[in-house]
Amino acid sequence: MAYKLVAIDMDDTLLTYDKQISRENLEALQKAHDSGIYVVISTGRIYASAYAYSEFLGFKPYIIASNGAMIRDDKDNEIYKSVLDVDLISYLINLANENDLYYHFYSDKIVYSPESTSKYQKYGEWNRLYAETLRVKVEDILKDIDFTDKLKDNIVKFVMFDEDSEKIKRVRDIIDNNKGDKLETTSSFYNNIEILNKGINKGNGLRILGEYLGIDRSEMVAIGDSENDTEMVEFAGLGVAMENAIEKLKNTADFITKSNMENGVAYVINKFIL
Repeated sequence: MAYKLVAIDMDDTLLTYDKQISRENLEALQKAHDSGIYVVISTGRIYASAYAYSEFLGFKPYIIASNGAMIRDDKDNEIYKSVLDVDLISYLINLANENDLYYHFYSDKIVYSPESTSKYQKYGEWNRLYAETLRVKVEDILKDIDFTDKLKDNIVKFVMFDEDSEKIKRVRDIIDNNKGDKLETTSSFYNNIEILNKGINKGNGLRILGEYLGIDRSEMVAIGDSENDTEMVEFAGLGVAMENAIEKLKNTADFITKSNMENGVAYVINKFIL
């Protein structure tokens, strides 16, 4: 099979644990791009963060951000966007507060984070750990949020956090049971719930992008490590799990590559694409 597109998750897939792109991965991506392969960064991260990392690639990739809620081409043109209704955002804020969960939500470029974080480190503090070029804009959420201005028709993803995994599971069950007809829940780490509109996921993002580019799913490769990569790994003609991936994803994948610390992305590109 001659593959035409490769979609790659960022954290713990393309990136090492210290959030770097290895030389081997970088060279493989550049070779794929130079060979005419569509390189797609497919991440749960905010678009601005994915775009910032793309500066290191030497070319502009297509980007599926926020687990498929936002898709942009290699010239930064918007292909697709799915925004959360303000009533649902209000519901999620109240639910997080009632259960003492830290939360933030974001648009394409701005993360909105509470001033008080209880048990979890403030997103703004975490963001400052990055080099300045990789930081995203963070705004504190005011007590009385004005949804009629900049937040209306602009928020694409809501995330809740807590180190108590049982609490996370319980709150996720509440969302699924009460709002499962309107909201999709997934996770990228044991301590979070990622919440989007129903049907929004990386697999759906690949489907939309494939239709836009005229590429069949059989001509796609998708590489990931976490629960939120499941749908795209299932959708692609060749679905790949990292060696460090969760077991559920490994069971879903067609192939298991080396870990994110062993240039697993480069291994796939060199073996199946170049």
